Amino acid sequence: MIFRDETITEEIEEKAQILVDALPYIRDFNQKIIVICFEGSNLLSEEEEKELMRDVALLKSIGMKPVVVHDSKMGHDKFRENKMVAKMIELSGIKAVGICGIDIQTILMNVDNDYIPVITPNDIDNEDVPVSPADCAAQIAKAVKAEKLVFLSETDGIRDMNGEKVGQIMYSDFKKLLSEKGDEGTDGRQAEREKFAADFLESGGPRVHFIDARTKHGILLELFSIKGVGTAVLSDGGNYYPHELSHGKLITE
Repeated sequence: MIFRDETITEEIEEKAQILVDALPYIRDFNQKIIVICFEGSNLLSEEEEKELMRDVALLKSIGMKPVVVHDSKMGHDKFRENKMVAKMIELSGIKAVGICGIDIQTILMNVDNDYIPVITPNDIDNEDVPVSPADCAAQIAKAVKAEKLVFLSETDGIRDMNGEKVGQIMYSDFKKLLSEKGDEGTDGRQAEREKFAADFLESGGPRVHFIDARTKHGILLELFSIKGVGTAVLSDGGNYYPHELSHGKLITE
């Protein structure tokens, strides 16, 4: 007699359904550059940071082209941190290379050669000058014509005037919201990210995502599900993917 463990079967079926749901996104994102701004190094433990970089490696393994821009832990050497982040990715069997500063030619050369560029905003000439990872990431995203610009930080998304998190918002409505909030409406670092997000979208970028870096597998849940876990800001016109249209654009419900 064969005994069937219903609990195990349900878990397997649930995981299989997750893969089925992710498949349309995997097709849509194939060979697309995604710039990830990670500003959560001081929020995560070393093991949590490794897990996040495993998720980034997974994006590469299914056909995307990630570019990582990161901050550094308080009091740590920026260039050593850069090598450590690249090493975390390579532990998953994916090639990564540390790059100092904004060097678009070097970034694209490494992307074309199947590496994940891992970038610290500083280079040797401005080692001791504070440089915003968000600014660096936005500049790179515009220059390489990224499909997405993703902000991973202490913030789980965009808040409306009532303080409620917005799951999805169009660029024109996003600009209106920023204007309504004014200079005092958002934490300084988040306000900076929102400004750079608007700049990327204004330049023709398709989509920006805001995700809490502390959410387990947050980048996967945001990119490969209809509802997501953060906020997606879309360029006017939507730039919806075909399978999103089939769901009636019900991303935020």
